[in-house]
Amino acid sequence: MTLAEAGEIFAYWVENPPAHLMVQAIARMLGWRPAERASPSLADIAAMAPAGLSVAADGELGMPAPVLDVALLRARNIARLAKSGDGL
Repeated sequence: MTLAEAGEIFAYWVENPPAHLMVQAIARMLGWRPAERASPSLADIAAMAPAGLSVAADGELGMPAPVLDVALLRARNIARLAKSGDGL
């Protein structure tokens, strides 16, 4: 969106404000105040996952542990080839 397009939207909102802003303005006139939110500490911010990264709640994704043993991986591949009948 360009700055000119944003200006057009804001000019439109002066005449036709979004419904959620109208409801908020009416509620504030009737005495409603939004709840105070505690600011996160620096440690909380540092512990957050980076934006766009999905993280499992307890770190468990239900995936099996990775196999990093090269000899075991080769043995599995040889067994698969022998079972399929393709051979080396």
